[in-house]
Amino acid sequence: MDCARSESRVHQRRTVLNSQTSLHLARHAETAWQAAIRPWLERGHGRLERAFVIVATRGQAHGLKQRCLVEGLPLLGVEFLTPGLARKKWATVARLKASAMGRELLLLQLRTLIARRLQLSSGVESAAGGAGDRHRTGEWGFWKSLESDAEHALDDFDELLKAGFGIDDFPVPPLREIFRELARWVEACGYTLAAWQAARAAAEVADGQRIAGRVLVYGLGPEMSGEFFNVAAFVRRCSDVTAVLPEPEFEGSSEHGEKWIELWGRLLGAEPMPLDAPDPERSCEPVAAVWFQHATTPVPARLVVGQTRGDEMRGVADEICALLDAGADNIGVIFPRADPAHLILARLLQERGILFADMLETAGPPAIEIQAQRALLAFYERGGRIEEFLALWPLLRAIGIVTAPLAEARRACERSFDATQSHDLRRHAGYWEKRPELARLARILGEPWPAELALAEALARFRRACTQLALESPDGWGTLDTMAAIDAGPKPLAVVTGTLASFLPQDSVVIDAPGRNVFARVTLSTRRRAEGLCWSHLVLVESNSGVWPLRQEPSCWLTDEHRSALSRARNSPPTLFNSEERAVLERAGYATLARDTRERVIFSAALSGEQDPEVKLAPNSWVERIMWANGQMGPEGDIEAAFTGAAIATGEPAAVATTGLDAWHDAWRGRRDPTRPFDEYFFSGDPARITPPKLPAKLIERGVQDPAELWFEAILKTQRIRWDPFVRARRKALGQWAHQLLANVLMPSETTRGFGEMLAFEVARQKLHDRLAAQRREWPGNRYWDSFHGELAHVCGLLLENVFTITAGRYVATEASLPPGARLELGPHRIPVVGRLDLVRLDQPAWSGARIDIVDFKTGGDLGLSAERMGRTGASLQLGVYLEAARSLGIAGGSVWMIKPEPGGVTKLTFDDMAVALTKLRWLEQALTRGVYGALTRDRSDYAPGGCDWPLACTPVSRAILEQKFALTFGLAPEQAVDE
Repeated sequence: MDCARSESRVHQRRTVLNSQTSLHLARHAETAWQAAIRPWLERGHGRLERAFVIVATRGQAHGLKQRCLVEGLPLLGVEFLTPGLARKKWATVARLKASAMGRELLLLQLRTLIARRLQLSSGVESAAGGAGDRHRTGEWGFWKSLESDAEHALDDFDELLKAGFGIDDFPVPPLREIFRELARWVEACGYTLAAWQAARAAAEVADGQRIAGRVLVYGLGPEMSGEFFNVAAFVRRCSDVTAVLPEPEFEGSSEHGEKWIELWGRLLGAEPMPLDAPDPERSCEPVAAVWFQHATTPVPARLVVGQTRGDEMRGVADEICALLDAGADNIGVIFPRADPAHLILARLLQERGILFADMLETAGPPAIEIQAQRALLAFYERGGRIEEFLALWPLLRAIGIVTAPLAEARRACERSFDATQSHDLRRHAGYWEKRPELARLARILGEPWPAELALAEALARFRRACTQLALESPDGWGTLDTMAAIDAGPKPLAVVTGTLASFLPQDSVVIDAPGRNVFARVTLSTRRRAEGLCWSHLVLVESNSGVWPLRQEPSCWLTDEHRSALSRARNSPPTLFNSEERAVLERAGYATLARDTRERVIFSAALSGEQDPEVKLAPNSWVERIMWANGQMGPEGDIEAAFTGAAIATGEPAAVATTGLDAWHDAWRGRRDPTRPFDEYFFSGDPARITPPKLPAKLIERGVQDPAELWFEAILKTQRIRWDPFVRARRKALGQWAHQLLANVLMPSETTRGFGEMLAFEVARQKLHDRLAAQRREWPGNRYWDSFHGELAHVCGLLLENVFTITAGRYVATEASLPPGARLELGPHRIPVVGRLDLVRLDQPAWSGARIDIVDFKTGGDLGLSAERMGRTGASLQLGVYLEAARSLGIAGGSVWMIKPEPGGVTKLTFDDMAVALTKLRWLEQALTRGVYGALTRDRSDYAPGGCDWPLACTPVSRAILEQKFALTFGLAPEQAVDE
């Protein structure tokens, strides 16, 4: 049944519900209370009966309850309802033939229908262009846009139906077609649409569907047009109805207010009558009038301006304290929405011991299990990628399902990605033999979900994964199970996962947040939740242009032109408001708030935001008119200067404690003084406590470039964790594969104490050929891996040939670790050194007394070994440290070799070169002795990739100053501290 027909029957029916039915109009909230609401509540005194009060929002219900508490009115048997709660009441007695389908399930089918149309409009593959050339019809762009904005389209459809229009009234033909198909699917599933259900219930009231008791409808204005049928369905089932609606005003040329009253008059069969009561003695109505007409006389309004939003909230807190001290009994603080400013003010009031009622929900993060389940869904939705695997890891670690730190998991994934060059998790699991937790989690996650699957299959797969991960099964998924049993057809993966995610909460209500479920003289609220209530003082915060009033633009699926055309065609409410009409209604709502305030309206604003203090904020149009009326613009009428002057005039700045500032200022200057060495305000500590027990050779090399690397990793034991997606690094992957293959090829078949005899060149070359061929068979068969294999074979072949040009011992070990006794002597310090050597050749199968040759393979753009360059810049210092550490093992002599994949790419250093090559280690000796490491961190810049490498104690110090301080601290010339 079309919703429009039901709506027309509601309009045409003029049957008087009962002689007790009445419709009143109130201009002021105080008048409504004294002449209608309070007498209606007092009618129930002395007898127990059911009574209902329907208001627009829960904030209005809270305000009326507080007024009853203050004036001693008992509420026995009285239940306050919002339109949503009223729907639940009449739905229990209406004997509905079908339940209303929820929004999440409607989105599920709508997105499925859109996906099907996208497939049809994508065309077929071009025979000439091949698989990569696809022709799309002209409709493809429309459906693609709708796919990315399906929620707004569904909202427009719902709003259209709530206003009493039908599917055929939708102005866009493709949307008419798809929503008609959506409605047929809903009916085929045994459900109906909520708007149609409410319209039927409002038009048809059968015997036995009455709701016992009396009902008071209060404060529903034209903005509640979309909830008319819900409330009408409840009201038509009651025999004693009193409606108190706002008298139309502050709406300019708009007739929505008058038409809204006529609609209610037809529903109730009663003539609207203004309440016969005098206006309140005191009102801030002049403040409201200023917004609509020019005024030159002062009005009871005050302006509080802060330099930032935080300063503004502190000013508002001061004002609230002053008003309470002066005896204010009901202060309303109106926010445009729940935002950081609301949290700041709530914290300030709590710190000052001021009790307040908070009508804005304080949202917190969902439970960690819910976050893990959402991450699990994202993993399946995006095809089982390694990035989502890592995003899930810290959540599971917080629950205790995995124990390895995220840094270790990231390193393992980086190494496996370099080997596989694939984002598919299945390709990585084979490289995690030494990481059982990662392999176990990969097995639990299993195969990626197919591109299309039924809802029932998705539910089963997801619940199975949750069970294996010891996650609790999600609550409230019975609706999904019911729908899965009704509609067993396959649906696109993104549609299914999006639906499952919509049943997992994105946030949770903070139960113990201050201001919840209390009555107080201060109420934090929004404009909609504060309308229709009486206030002694009103504080309108964040009164900046662009914050409120904020014009709400419609979506592209139901434009302002469409809305206006539909409204003109019917010319009766409920209606579809366009942007201008919404703005008018919003202004009317704010003006009503001011009119219902007795003493004073206070506006607060800020000169700039917290995030970008350079961007100046302006007052909104209402504040500008208030400043004109109160003579705050000055003789020249400069609004910007007057607004800034208001901030200066809000009060004297608080006294600042100066104790200890001189010492801090000296530390600040010392950090930036190139003539002073590093001190305790850089990376430093007690050497007896912070000296690392051992040092990796590679970390020593990195520490030469920036001591912060050594400080964080070796001393603080912290490592950076990258969150960016994995990107193919071909040169890095070539190097890792070359090292792995050469280690495997040169590894002797029989070993004694880790060493075996060197293979012959021909044998090694054939072994390399076989290994390369076997590896190629394991990689995907495409051109990328063809070229990768060819380049890898070329690099490995040259490296192998260069290995056999070295004259060295016949005993060999690959991927050998430095023995535990290897140490680096730095003055009085003997620091154990650890590291893994690519290739070691000795003239005997033992370290002590042998001649050793350490070979390092380089596949990048490294320069050859040079003692002078190593001593000056620290280039390849890792190899020099290896050779020096080997000296402590009692070897007879030796060399360190760098082999590159080019003809003749062999260079070496001997013990005779170490005196020059290890010059850069002098700073490390002093750092270990004094416990001062300093820093050589690069400059921060908006243009430098990646920003700053490490966190600094305070404002960064420029690299040039750090280099001078480094040279002064460790005795190096400034040019020696510069990297080459």
